[in-house]
Amino acid sequence: MHAVIERDKLISESSQKEEDKNEKEEKKEVVDTQEEIVTSQEELGNSLDEIVNNQYEIVAAETVVSGFSELVDKSAREMTFSEEYYTSNANDYDSYGAVMTGLKNNDLAVVKHVLRTNSWLPNHPCRETLWMQICKYLHKAKGDVYTELEGDLLGDRKIKDVQLPSFVDFDNLMTYHLSVDGVQQLHKILAILHHTNPDITYSPLLYPLLGIFLHYMTPSDAYNCIYGLLTSKETFIIQTKVAYEASKRVMRDLTKKFAKSAYVHLVRNCNTKDIDTVFDSWLWWLFSGLPFHYMIRVVDCFLLEGVKVFYRTALSILILFTKYSGKRTSGAPRDFNALSSVPQNLLQFCQEMPFKVEKLLKVGFGIRGLTRKEIKKLQLKHEMYLNSRNFLNHEMHRVASHHSITRSTSGPLALHNISTINSSVITADMPCSKMRSHSVGILALPQIDSRAMMMEDLYTIWTWLPARFAVCQPELLYTSEEHGTSLMTLYSRVESYQPTLIFIKTTTDEVFGAFCSNYWRDRRQSSRKLCYFGTGETFIFTLSPKKKKYEWVGLHEEEIPNTAHMFLAGDNSVLTIGGGHGEAIQLDANLEHCRSQHCDTFDNEPLCSNQDFTCKVVEVYGFH
Repeated sequence: MHAVIERDKLISESSQKEEDKNEKEEKKEVVDTQEEIVTSQEELGNSLDEIVNNQYEIVAAETVVSGFSELVDKSAREMTFSEEYYTSNANDYDSYGAVMTGLKNNDLAVVKHVLRTNSWLPNHPCRETLWMQICKYLHKAKGDVYTELEGDLLGDRKIKDVQLPSFVDFDNLMTYHLSVDGVQQLHKILAILHHTNPDITYSPLLYPLLGIFLHYMTPSDAYNCIYGLLTSKETFIIQTKVAYEASKRVMRDLTKKFAKSAYVHLVRNCNTKDIDTVFDSWLWWLFSGLPFHYMIRVVDCFLLEGVKVFYRTALSILILFTKYSGKRTSGAPRDFNALSSVPQNLLQFCQEMPFKVEKLLKVGFGIRGLTRKEIKKLQLKHEMYLNSRNFLNHEMHRVASHHSITRSTSGPLALHNISTINSSVITADMPCSKMRSHSVGILALPQIDSRAMMMEDLYTIWTWLPARFAVCQPELLYTSEEHGTSLMTLYSRVESYQPTLIFIKTTTDEVFGAFCSNYWRDRRQSSRKLCYFGTGETFIFTLSPKKKKYEWVGLHEEEIPNTAHMFLAGDNSVLTIGGGHGEAIQLDANLEHCRSQHCDTFDNEPLCSNQDFTCKVVEVYGFH
């Protein structure tokens, strides 16, 4: 017991120290990024030397009318920008040179400062070279494969015939100042990306980002840049529906923490019961709402600093929106403060942005303590929540639509309705929400020679599994009766399988266990001795004397303690499932001195009558 208390104390202290270091993390991010890209410096050194030496030849010629590409509409190429919208000064070319020199010298702190404070006009010629070099240097966006891909995939097909891939958001297709030819080139690049990146299922930002890139780049360079961002170690561009939905929740949480007055204002002035709907369109405040000459300043910083820039800009919009709404200026539209249209008011505020771009960025970058580490942590938390709840519900309905299942290795498998199974499998104490729909059915499982459970117990477990695994067959990987009671032997036999089912029978004949969502080899992913891993699909259960399933608390609540994310952990001396003020299951090195307690992860009762127990039989099953 003292060991458990001490461990929880250490975990709590570690969590507190992590929060205290948030501000230091922001400063450290630039240094970490510098270390990651040292290998790229030598490769691009010569090209950057050439650019720095010739920078004035590239951008300083006063005869240049516009830095926009030929894919931009002619009227936009001839556009002029006055100081009313943009402040330009004589140091534009010096700041451009400073960025190039900073990249050459691997001084990203200088690059970041210049990109945040530059005053380049939207049609300044520097971006044609600058954006491409940043992407080459940081994201290895180089190569000359686009022309070849274009020929192989599209051939002689007319460009007008190219269909947009399904991963775009068809309600938000911003083309900005692109000409008709520019829009067609944009569609062509997206079609090629659909082929080269088949894992992209939903990426609403690809369309507007590529549209912005094509204002300054050739289609080949734009493809290279966007491909580099998609394959970067850091997540620069959302690529799945779950990630997109999670980003809305991240924006909500960041607003609560870093823009509290803005959040209170939204709650007070939004008549919808669900304040979360206000954040549904947070990315479109930027890409659809902000004027183009604001958005490209945001992209300047995004290419170096990542998605954190979008969150900072969105928070700045909320802060300034709250300030502006409070003034109720006479110049504001009559319905600007209407209670029923906060999302519309936000978008209108962005479109008519009453603050200069310098002010917008200054407020955003002035928010202290907002780091990429915190954003990644929140993103992972919400993706886990959505994957465990919404996505699995979808999977269950998908599996329900199948009326027959065949396997090439064992021939056709019979599909039985749960209602045809002996009533002892589906017991009265099992909540209806925990049972799979009768229409799904379960497979006829093979007879197994188990010393830990009965066949009806296995059928019960199969009704609790995530739908995509309920169509699989169990495969015995480890049994203490045959393979011994060494924990290291258990690890060696099961660590390459995902997921796994653990069944434990105690010396008092109580039976319980766990569905473990991740590979057990993931226990070695950290240098720390004991590291928690896993996802919200993990659950624990009891089979005897009663049948009961305990799911992750995050499936039913969003506001949960950090300790409720402790799913699986293990080292050479212990295997742990569940954590936070106790462990649901804890096995020692010889499966002898074991324990089951209440824990925050599953909010469970101890799984056996005595918290301390000795294993009589332990079995682990995989799926095939």
